[in-house]
Amino acid sequence: MGFVPLFWLLAGLLMIGSEFLVPGFVIFFFGAGALATGLLTWLIPGLESSFPLQIALWATSSSLSLAFLRKYFKPIFSGKLLGKNNDDRDSIGEVAHVIEPIKPGENGRVRYHGTSWSAMSYDESFEVGEDVEIMSKDGMTLIVTRSIMGEIGDDESSQEPTDSPTP
Repeated sequence: MGFVPLFWLLAGLLMIGSEFLVPGFVIFFFGAGALATGLLTWLIPGLESSFPLQIALWATSSSLSLAFLRKYFKPIFSGKLLGKNNDDRDSIGEVAHVIEPIKPGENGRVRYHGTSWSAMSYDESFEVGEDVEIMSKDGMTLIVTRSIMGEIGDDESSQEPTDSPTP
């Protein structure tokens, strides 16, 4: 194997490795194009001496892989699970259950989707056992408020039927 195929293979590996430093998931495909160019330069006799053809091959393979494969690989390499929507906005409006008291400006804990989360409220206090509504998420802390759904449920359950007729 000559120097030229090794150059392309090394350049491809460096570009793929640099994807960890640069956001966007684009350089990976230029690295894949360089790997393909290095492999083809090594396998096809005479390609090693034609640098313009190598550049054209690299540009074409990089562009095609970027155009057609990025949408499939980006969710995998960006930490998102396939078939799952990991958008933080999905939790807004959801109900969580208080498992440690929450006081204004002080963190407590809630149970949400089977997991214990740090939670805080700006101006309300909550005791263990209350249901709260998630307003937003700040890092790994849920910002909560009084649950409208919990209040509706409490109102209905507190009304007991009476046996005496109303006047």
